Amino acid sequence: MKKIGVVTFHSPYNYGSSFQAYALQETVKKICDQNCEYKIINLRTERQKYMYSIDRDNNLLSKITRNIIMRDYKKAYEIKNQKFEDFINNKLNVTKEYNSIEELEKENFDFDYYISGSDQLWNLRAYDFDWAYYLGFIKKGKKISYAASFGPKPIDFSEEEKEKIKKYINDYKCLSVREQGSYDNIYNLTGRKPEIHMDPTILLDKKDWENIIPKERMVNGEYILYYSLGQAKDDINLVKEISRKTNMPVVTTRYAGKNELLSRFKRIYAVGPIEFLNLLNNAKLVLTTSFHGTIFSAILNKPFYSINADKDYRRSTLLKTIGLEERNISTNNIDEKLKKAYEIDFKKSNEKIQREKERSIKYLKNALDIN
Repeated sequence: MKKIGVVTFHSPYNYGSSFQAYALQETVKKICDQNCEYKIINLRTERQKYMYSIDRDNNLLSKITRNIIMRDYKKAYEIKNQKFEDFINNKLNVTKEYNSIEELEKENFDFDYYISGSDQLWNLRAYDFDWAYYLGFIKKGKKISYAASFGPKPIDFSEEEKEKIKKYINDYKCLSVREQGSYDNIYNLTGRKPEIHMDPTILLDKKDWENIIPKERMVNGEYILYYSLGQAKDDINLVKEISRKTNMPVVTTRYAGKNELLSRFKRIYAVGPIEFLNLLNNAKLVLTTSFHGTIFSAILNKPFYSINADKDYRRSTLLKTIGLEERNISTNNIDEKLKKAYEIDFKKSNEKIQREKERSIKYLKNALDIN
């Protein structure tokens, strides 16, 4: 029986992080025909925990203001965080918790294979970055990566960082990254040519995701789900306009910033990963500025628009890859786009996703020496 250990961003209270960790786990278990031990090495640094805490603001005035605004919703956020913990503990196969690379270095792990990925594991400028994600603490075993990323922006590495990355990357048996920029970093630093693969969420079928979605709806009637990681005023105004033109209410799950506070959006804050999929799967229309909001709409075949996707390299590349470039929307083309809001050729995108999935699984089987 193969023993596989994984380092990934599995514990942030972030839907994309949870889903990508779950998807890679379930896919590897499938291709091993369940004949493997798969564990996520449960690294949860204090820095990462602080990043996702409710009371993370250091500025006293800002913290007071935040607490006043959040007063009515703080309990819901605590419930939301607990739902993420439930997902981590009930849906992910995790080891005991480790808080630092020093703790990992003291552990005698005996996995046969170690996987880095997916997500921005190798982004040295990420707030919760840790060198552990390069697997330098591993003493023996084969190392591979899957859709690992250096992040969306170019990084000006120091000479010391270059040498460190080169040393760690050259220890990997097989290399897979998420985008061209990460490919370029590895090639320029090591001369190696990694494969480029899509986010692990595509590795599971529509029915696989539907199997973990409760049948009972969270919201009755038709609604628009608006999922965004930002609070841009123009985006919010666009969503309001689409709501008015379609005569549908807007449901959102994120903390309302100043640009959204006066909107009539229905805010549901106690939403963990499972609840998020429920809201998305039952929405009449999804509006999003998020990569995972976009990709899950495609996977679940939900009518959607990715707001200003042409200004976001990651989302525009995704839409082009799966043949859904027309699902980009902006304030300049609302009327034109809404005429075809529900006219989507998911058959074509499903076929393209399937091809990407098959290519990724072929890589994983080869990397894990599965016949």
